[in-house]
Amino acid sequence: MKATKLILAACMAAGVGCSNTSATTSASTTTPSVGGELAMTTPTVLEREAPEAELPRFEADALASLPQAPWSTATLSASDAPIVATAWAGAENRGWCAPLAPEVAASARATQLDGGWMVEFDQAGAPGVTEDGEPCESCGRGSFGIAGTAMGVDEMMETPSPAFADGSAADVSEEEGVASATIAVPGQRCVYQVWSFRGEAHLQELLGTLRFVSTPRATDTQMADLVPFE
Repeated sequence: MKATKLILAACMAAGVGCSNTSATTSASTTTPSVGGELAMTTPTVLEREAPEAELPRFEADALASLPQAPWSTATLSASDAPIVATAWAGAENRGWCAPLAPEVAASARATQLDGGWMVEFDQAGAPGVTEDGEPCESCGRGSFGIAGTAMGVDEMMETPSPAFADGSAADVSEEEGVASATIAVPGQRCVYQVWSFRGEAHLQELLGTLRFVSTPRATDTQMADLVPFE
């Protein structure tokens, strides 16, 4: 397990943002509404260069017997996952880390994550963390969450191996009461992390509901769905 992976997991468990490398290029993003979609307008924010490392392409025979990736099916609209969509829209990695969101009935909060985006979900009566970052048995704050990090595959995974038929890789572990999954998806240059204080069984449920969020993004003359990014 890479040291950076341990650091990121620890920051998430404490309910605080982590710092990675500094931003390198500038860009602005404004995403108005399209039809009934969520209207999102973000201030000018830095846009970070994507990591050089990419998820390797696996042979077809290595993928044939694997389950379908949940995110390879239908997408969510921005109005279905407004906090994730808004957190992504203001992130420095938004050009190479498409928003993923679980389909859950819980209160969501965007949390600062240097270079990326992170959303925590509160669920009454569930284990989580206090505002001071201390584990709690039933406070329900930050009970589970998801992050699109600014880190590449080589920083977060020792030897990626396919876990789903689309070639996505996933490492699942449980430490100190927090179950977490580190995920790399073809076409995305970032690594995602999903975690739950409710244990590995709940984490697996979350993974099964993960969907890309179809988010409108302004271009010179038209809007485009960015799921997945090229």
